[in-house]
Amino acid sequence: MKDLLKSVGQEYLLDSVSTLKGIGPKSSKTLSQASIESVLDLLLLLPRKYKRRDRWFKVDKRLLPRTVTIEVLIKNHIYPKNRRSPLRISAETYGSPLIILLFSFNKAQLKNYYPPGENIVISGDLTLDGSKLTMIHPDYSVKPDEIYKIPEIEPIYPSVYGLGNKFLQKTVGNVINDLNSIAEWYPKKFIQVKNWPSFSDALSLIHMPKDNKDLSCIIKARKRLIFDEFYAHHIKLDKFRRTAKKKEGFKVEGDKVLIKNLINNLSFQLTKGQLNALYEILDDIESEPKMNRLLQGDVGSGKTIVVLLAAMFVVSGGHQVAIMAPTEVLAMQHAKSLKDVLRAQEINKLNVTILTGSDNRSEREKKLLLISCGEAKIVIGTHALFQSNVHFHNLRLAVIDEQHKFGVMQRFRLEKKGNVNSIIMSATPIPRSLALTLFSDRDLTTIKEKPKNRLSIETLAISVKKIRKLLDKLSKQMSEGQQVYWVCPLIEENEDTHLSNSNDRFLYLRNEFSRFKVGLIHGQMPSADKESELKKFNERKIDILVSTTVIEVGIDNPNATAIVIENANRFGLSQLHQLRGRVGRGNKKSYCFLVYDGNLSDQAIQRLKIMKETQDGFEIAEKDMALRGSGDLLGTMQSGHKIFKLSEVTEEPELFLEAYKLAQDTKTTVPKRY
Repeated sequence: MKDLLKSVGQEYLLDSVSTLKGIGPKSSKTLSQASIESVLDLLLLLPRKYKRRDRWFKVDKRLLPRTVTIEVLIKNHIYPKNRRSPLRISAETYGSPLIILLFSFNKAQLKNYYPPGENIVISGDLTLDGSKLTMIHPDYSVKPDEIYKIPEIEPIYPSVYGLGNKFLQKTVGNVINDLNSIAEWYPKKFIQVKNWPSFSDALSLIHMPKDNKDLSCIIKARKRLIFDEFYAHHIKLDKFRRTAKKKEGFKVEGDKVLIKNLINNLSFQLTKGQLNALYEILDDIESEPKMNRLLQGDVGSGKTIVVLLAAMFVVSGGHQVAIMAPTEVLAMQHAKSLKDVLRAQEINKLNVTILTGSDNRSEREKKLLLISCGEAKIVIGTHALFQSNVHFHNLRLAVIDEQHKFGVMQRFRLEKKGNVNSIIMSATPIPRSLALTLFSDRDLTTIKEKPKNRLSIETLAISVKKIRKLLDKLSKQMSEGQQVYWVCPLIEENEDTHLSNSNDRFLYLRNEFSRFKVGLIHGQMPSADKESELKKFNERKIDILVSTTVIEVGIDNPNATAIVIENANRFGLSQLHQLRGRVGRGNKKSYCFLVYDGNLSDQAIQRLKIMKETQDGFEIAEKDMALRGSGDLLGTMQSGHKIFKLSEVTEEPELFLEAYKLAQDTKTTVPKRY
């Protein structure tokens, strides 16, 4: 919200909390450790609940326990006989005896707060201990003429270690009372239709509600502030996009003749969609402004070859390229695909380097040296790529595959390693409304068509009770020289679930298919073992490969004609579609077997039905959003990285999308100070 506040002249809210009265260096440090750096951060620390303090003028035991504010007469103090016992204060309220219990106390202060023989007002949880009225550690203890110090409705804040609720309440209250008049940044009509309070009124209602009427308005006030944060986010992304477009020095002059020759010598023909996508990307790379592009397409639409050709264009201009994948398996597949392209043209000395977290120290140091001196022209790796000790010589293109597996800051860290143009790739199609919302800082390139020679995949739903028939079917296919994937949701047995696991299934299938070679691959295996198993599978030395979802993206074996997905009812539509895309890459008919167990929920039945009826990834993406809701889908795409203070996108998806639309409608009218 920083830029919004600047646009209406409220920069003082961005000042450090240390500038506030009552906050010294120690409190400021404590708040900073809780990510409360500025006055605005403090104002956005919203109460998690409210405590009502009823003002009682008589005792009604039928309503107990209850938080009350009540006048009492202090009689005497009864000190404990040992340290573990509480101090008991004998008192009386409206003719009824009352015991006040204090487990920690200061003798010097007792006479000030609980003076014997005098009337005081206390507030706290009043309970019955048998027939006796009891209050343990009152929250407030004041003189009758200071009752105004006890709030009728008290906000209870999220705990900040080292600072009490009263401190936060008082500090925030002081800021609220001193707030300047803040001009509205939304169109007047929009606020009227929403019936929302102003920004400053929303803060007052939330932090300092005075009565039931104020409490009834808090939901709207919270919605307003959540919307503010979403709106500011979209405005910031749009500003970032416009700024990035103005940045110069990202131009690459590559060899277009080389790219044309590479295309002509491919063993397959690029689709019109692939060529259009490639031209869009190359045009961007050849221009001075920085490229920020999202490349999406259906499973099997050929996104990878487009990116690899763009990478070769950048390398031909004398620059480096980094390709970041979420798993070592996918990184190795990209390296294989690149070498297949290069082998056809006999292009050497590129030093294609794979950098992953499993490299030993010696290997890593050699690779880092190749990268830093510029000999490694194309670097493919996992999260290891954006670490601080990875220095590129002249990085000019960063490709981030399966973008939802990485956080925003991780992507930025890679993109900051040079004058870097960037492409992020989505594994499966994203509904257009969400793509524009989540990636409004990027230009969108979409490959809609698949290669013409792609055969349809027959999708069948099978109960686990009929697995014997499935095994017979697979045995026949493997006897004809075809290969099979078998996907399980878990690596090993988990006593908390009844889901199948790859280790047990591997042993079972090895016994069932004794005349066939059964392989196993999962994410916890050493990198060398994974690479070895994949190599054997691609060389047809393995007939059936048991795996987890580690193979869901990028694995390309044209001879694999069947994939079995166990517990398919537990997967989302997009992941099922992605897994199904591992087959159907050759010239033989392929099958996807969705094995389910137990009674299916209505939603699970719908998912399996959709998978059987369509192979259009864009249609599946829209139906997935309809089934799961945009909130669930947005949450998946945001990698679990918390971006907002007040709410998650998954909790308020409609507000998030509405904020995007308003930001697009009003971005030309945002105050110039912004």
